[in-house]
Amino acid sequence: RAGNAQPVALVLGRISDAAAESGEGPVGDDQFVYVRSQVQGGDLTSGKLVTGPPAEREIWYAQKPGPQKRLGYIREGGETLPINAEFGDTDGTREGISRPTYRWLSALPADPRRLLDHLTALTPESERQEHDQAVFEQIGYLIRETVLPPETAAALYRAAALIPGVTEAPDAVDALGRHGVGIAREDRGSSTRSEWVFDPEGLAFLGSRTFLTADTAIGAKGALFDAQAVLKRSVVDEGGVRPQD
Repeated sequence: RAGNAQPVALVLGRISDAAAESGEGPVGDDQFVYVRSQVQGGDLTSGKLVTGPPAEREIWYAQKPGPQKRLGYIREGGETLPINAEFGDTDGTREGISRPTYRWLSALPADPRRLLDHLTALTPESERQEHDQAVFEQIGYLIRETVLPPETAAALYRAAALIPGVTEAPDAVDALGRHGVGIAREDRGSSTRSEWVFDPEGLAFLGSRTFLTADTAIGAKGALFDAQAVLKRSVVDEGGVRPQD
């Protein structure tokens, strides 16, 4: 329950058990995963962290296996645009850690330790943060931006409990201001903290946020890098078309 700190493995175990009983799938290779979110992002163009206003975003992720030049569609500010293959992928981007299709997610190891080792190897190294933090944020991306097979979802949460430095945040808040049970990790090197927020009753994932934990050259303590609140997930047959449109 929000407000009562517990060992993080126990909390993530409860979240894992709840995730094992849920799920929107399965998702066919010709379908799209639809995610509608309230998002807020930071801009470092000026050398200082400037947090933009909240905005609604819709994304349709293509599920076709093999290299794809069109990965889906994104709608922001009333405009729908294609999501193209990643830079350098001239023949298209394959399913994988940066394009996690339902089929790819289904094939991940179900054992939490093996899964964590696998994701640790797949997550790109970054000079700006600890690798454990990068892996934590990569798992956060998977739970936020996909429809997860229930077994994979359950394993991801138990894998997260094995990452050093992961703790419970008894009262976390998402981009909509919804309070819930939080799972967090702080990267002391970059003075940032990422939190996942879960419904205090059913333990469904609500959203996430990343913010500064100290005054730094780019911004003041508490300044927001990004925040998301998931409003709807679904599976649709056509990209750019809302569920039940």
